Amino acid sequence: MASFLDNENQMLVDATLTEIGEHLVEDWINSNLDEGEFYSDQQIALMSGDKYLKDKFNKFYNLTPTDEGYLEC
Repeated sequence: MASFLDNENQMLVDATLTEIGEHLVEDWINSNLDEGEFYSDQQIALMSGDKYLKDKFNKFYNLTPTDEGYLEC
């Protein structure tokens, strides 16, 4: 099945998807903040997949491998 966007200008489609993506990220971050700053930071570090950010998260919260919430890096 075709999308109504299939015959639209690709720049318009890309701009629209970027706008939607920014909105979804903002909603996701705000939702995580509802759970607290630690949880929000942890989710960002987890979703990034970046070992550096995971390490920085662990150091910021003084987490060691035996602590709950510690992120493997």
